[in-house]
Amino acid sequence: MSDLSDLARQGAGLLQRRRPQAARDVLRRAVAERPGCAESRLLLGRACLQAGQGGEAVAVLEALCADEASPAALEALATAYRRDARYLDVLALARRHSGPQMAYEAAMALTALGRAPEALAAFDALLAEAPDLAAAWFGSHAPALDLLGWPEAETRLRRAAACRGANRRYQALLAAYHHLLGRGDPADCPQSQRHLAEGARALRPYLAEGWRLFGISGSLLRWALEQAARPGLVLEFGVRRGTSIAHLAAVAGQEVHGFDSFEGLPEAWVNSPSGALTTDRRLPAVPANVALHAGWFEDTLPGFLAGQGAPLRFANIDSDLYSSARTVLTALAARIGPGSVLVFDEFIGNRSWRQDEYRAFHEHAAAQGLAWSIIAVGLATKQVAILIG
Repeated sequence: MSDLSDLARQGAGLLQRRRPQAARDVLRRAVAERPGCAESRLLLGRACLQAGQGGEAVAVLEALCADEASPAALEALATAYRRDARYLDVLALARRHSGPQMAYEAAMALTALGRAPEALAAFDALLAEAPDLAAAWFGSHAPALDLLGWPEAETRLRRAAACRGANRRYQALLAAYHHLLGRGDPADCPQSQRHLAEGARALRPYLAEGWRLFGISGSLLRWALEQAARPGLVLEFGVRRGTSIAHLAAVAGQEVHGFDSFEGLPEAWVNSPSGALTTDRRLPAVPANVALHAGWFEDTLPGFLAGQGAPLRFANIDSDLYSSARTVLTALAARIGPGSVLVFDEFIGNRSWRQDEYRAFHEHAAAQGLAWSIIAVGLATKQVAILIG
């Protein structure tokens, strides 16, 4: 950091102390003063990423890589693309540049796209070169779970947790799986990550006979939609880049309607500020059987439903926030009935899980007198699939 200005050093310190929004503000000023300092620009990109501003991080890092494509800048750009759900851009970058971090980002992108065989092969190739890379062992458990089953996934999680300096979340998620499967010990979960095991334990009373465990989001979505035999509407709330709605469109056999403001979160949530996850109002490319409805749920959903007489077949509720999930469930109350399937994308797994989608659904189910059970769980993806009736 010998060439950094005092402002950039201050920003770097804030970033180390996990104050990314303050770091971003300081580093913006540092870059404005010395736009030619590549290290300051790299720090700014990382600060934007940690502050939940994926779009800004991508813009900063793309500009940096256009001027000076260092390995560190390229790896940071790949991470920014992935965090901003631009998975195809990650893969395109990884085809042009090599290295362990780039290979890891490509494997994670393949996982997010639901391409399980390719993802597992990519992780295994990386682990052959870097057998002590905890993050790769951890990431590989998701495609391994869907392709090879729980014993193989458990083995990979144990390898991840045993690596030197491994993230405590790896051991915590392993403990959460054990709780979900009915053989957990609270002592297995680090105190700082106890919310993972507590969320898993909260699901157990509602598990249906024959429930399924998934590692990859797209796998769970496709399977859950196939269980929704009731004729009716197929809806998604929270489209963003269109990754999940593409999975739904592939198996729905009918039109799928997606709702999103494309402006990001309407309010702060967990560690994300208001406006995080925005696409800057840019709508994604979607399959031909998808119709997008841009705007806030409370503005678009009532008018849409007024023109539809059908009940609800399936809804993927990726709203994150309690208020947004409550808005959706209230609007759909008369359409939800026996045979409807609801998938929630952030039901558990966050520190605030009891106050988010979990709370919204439990309040709604109690108020409506719904009978329901959980037919699928994705602990790594924080998803649950719920069958009504």
